[in-house]
Amino acid sequence: MKLKKTLKNTTDLIITSIILLIVFLIKPLNAKWRTKVGCFFGKFIYFVSKERRKITRDNLQHAFPDKDEKWIEQTSKKCFENLGIVFSEIFWLRDATKEQIFEIAKYNGKELFQNVISRGKGLILLSAHFGNWEIMALSAGLYFDSALTIIVKPQSNKFLDKYINQIRTKFNNKVIDMYHSSFELIKLIKNKGELALLADQSATSEKDIYVDFFGRKALTFDAPAQLALKFDIPILMGFAIRQNDGSYNIDYFELDYSDLKNTPEGVAELTQRHTKVLEDMIRKYPEHWVWLHRRWKHTIE
Repeated sequence: MKLKKTLKNTTDLIITSIILLIVFLIKPLNAKWRTKVGCFFGKFIYFVSKERRKITRDNLQHAFPDKDEKWIEQTSKKCFENLGIVFSEIFWLRDATKEQIFEIAKYNGKELFQNVISRGKGLILLSAHFGNWEIMALSAGLYFDSALTIIVKPQSNKFLDKYINQIRTKFNNKVIDMYHSSFELIKLIKNKGELALLADQSATSEKDIYVDFFGRKALTFDAPAQLALKFDIPILMGFAIRQNDGSYNIDYFELDYSDLKNTPEGVAELTQRHTKVLEDMIRKYPEHWVWLHRRWKHTIE
């Protein structure tokens, strides 16, 4: 067991060192060239990852049964390219200045954010693994001049996990491990803080709920809906749409749930609503979402 742990740590350290070398090479590139390098990474991952390639194609075929094989193949490749671009941009963020980040993150809706905060109830910023979610989380704290608390899933590579969290928190945002978040969440809610989280991956606990997602029932985290309904916290949803020049248009809007009560039925309906918003966005930009995740690992007929 000790030898196995040592081997994993050594492997993880080597991988992290390679990534740091890539970071050094990416650092001087502009947005256009970062996108090109990211596309190359994505194509490489697509070529070597047979299992993830299969999951991606299977997910797309179920979600878009009317699309032909050529479309499925092209969209699968674009999905991997998007992931490669996300990787290249995340590591570029390590040394990026505020001015550089504002050059690529174009926001609308500052007045809405200020209006929601003025209510004094706190805020849930809800999004998905769509476009570049890391740029959105980092730039949102800057743009709105408000430190966000981000719920994150830790990486198995502890060196890489530490490095990525350093990037996420470089401008005063905070991170909370999703597996050890209860106490910190309660503290944040009592202080009327701003919580940012992604709720689009497959839930693993039977306490979560199934909702419709692309015509299939998918086990979905109900924590955002539970928190919102129990503590009357406004929900803003936002998505980063990549432009041809490598920048992102980021729009936020408030998710209305004024007609719902804090009941199991209300939680289920609110979870379905934000899931439907995500589905509609993915249908517009299917290559922006991470289809290689086993989103329907848990499903029912």
